[in-house]
Amino acid sequence: MNVTDDLIISTTNYDFTIKTTSTYLVSIFLLSKLMFNIKPFKFNSLLRIYNITQIILNLYMICGLRELFIFPNIFNINKPYNDTLKYYVYIHYLSKYFDFFDTFFIIARGKTKEQLSFLHIYHHSSIACVWAYIINLGHGNGTTAFCALINSIIHMIMYGHYYITSYGINNPFKKYITKLQIIQFYSCILHSFIVVLYENIVPKKLALFELSYHIGMIFLFSNFYKKTYNKTIDNKK
Repeated sequence: MNVTDDLIISTTNYDFTIKTTSTYLVSIFLLSKLMFNIKPFKFNSLLRIYNITQIILNLYMICGLRELFIFPNIFNINKPYNDTLKYYVYIHYLSKYFDFFDTFFIIARGKTKEQLSFLHIYHHSSIACVWAYIINLGHGNGTTAFCALINSIIHMIMYGHYYITSYGINNPFKKYITKLQIIQFYSCILHSFIVVLYENIVPKKLALFELSYHIGMIFLFSNFYKKTYNKTIDNKK
């Protein structure tokens, strides 16, 4: 669990983040153009391996961040910085780049119209930048790790859902996973308010940054939920 500060700085600085995010966005455009006249791939076995890998990775981060499971201080306010949290928050940040494969699989499988929304692209491209900014400032630690933990829990559940549905099984709990994602953002908003009021280690400006980002995510995910599941209800009528 030894990651050098030089490595962290070099992989979270402005140039690295802009280059990786730009590459992601350009890859979406090029792959979409390439797949326009190509028969979609199935990737069933590869997708299952990918989903299992994501489940294991997120479980690894959850176990690594287990010291955050503290009651009643569930947000770990004024949690002292330590090397363990620093390491796992950094791993969580790197996992956001691994998540880019979600998008590539969607395009290669010909699911662009159904699944490649603005929400999907914005969330995948922005969250890595958010974590890079926080970690590069030296605050990917302490109470900030709460957001990495809650996101890892949600992602483990989400990729478990993807794994199940890869066998053609209809998961009746699908809409509740979207609800859990929205609840996650609300918990992060609550976290940011508490940080502003009581935190003495992480700068309050980062809490305000967290607050503004998650308000936007709640708006986008709630809009997605309404469009997706209201349409399903209307189709059943």
